[in-house]
Amino acid sequence: MNVLVVIPSRHGSSRFPGKPLADLHGRPLVVRTVERATGMRKADRIVVATDDERILQAVQAAGYKAEMTGDHATGTDRIGEVAARHPDAEIILNLQGDEPLLDPGIPDLLVSEMLSDASIDIATCGHPFADPHAWRNPNAVKVLVDHWGQALYFSRAAIPGSFPGRVDRGHELALRHVGLYAFRRNALERFLDLKPSPLEQAEGLEQLRALENGLRLKVMKIDQAPVGVDTPADLEMVRKIWRD
Repeated sequence: MNVLVVIPSRHGSSRFPGKPLADLHGRPLVVRTVERATGMRKADRIVVATDDERILQAVQAAGYKAEMTGDHATGTDRIGEVAARHPDAEIILNLQGDEPLLDPGIPDLLVSEMLSDASIDIATCGHPFADPHAWRNPNAVKVLVDHWGQALYFSRAAIPGSFPGRVDRGHELALRHVGLYAFRRNALERFLDLKPSPLEQAEGLEQLRALENGLRLKVMKIDQAPVGVDTPADLEMVRKIWRD
């Protein structure tokens, strides 16, 4: 199958304005992310999707592909616009533009799973929680899965709960979700045609729209997540890891 990797990247960010163009040892952050993505074995094309001319020019100047998009509410909507321009792509992968340390084997794993199981509409991943403190953090999205790795529910709350009087093992039963998605084309198109769902709006998690509408979402278990860049402090951490 033809695999299209789309990296959504926007200049505006409430916590870190201009983040995609921040310097990471001589090159913009978004370019470092694309460089890392080129290590994938199962990607046929990698495209940065942006609404900012500066990001477009930075990516193209580095020798990579970028496309301008309109103004979208979510990265998934931006990916949908680019995917529509590449009708031969059968699997569309959503990579975040602020994860220059992502192991390219992780997105390859999602693609491989979709190639081996035609019933999967969307594939994503998660990893075990290191401790209860991280599990209780509402900024850490939790996902519960069944015995076959199918997503049961996503939440910002500390799920699952525990019966009164029993040991609280929630952090051992949930996975911390990593915002990386592989879509089958028809699933992406269907998802984007759907209106935001009640649970999605309550939790602020658009993947719940897929579950509420019957899409099959497979969660691949990985050891740990890459260090992403949400704030300037995160960038300093990545710079140190990169240097070391």
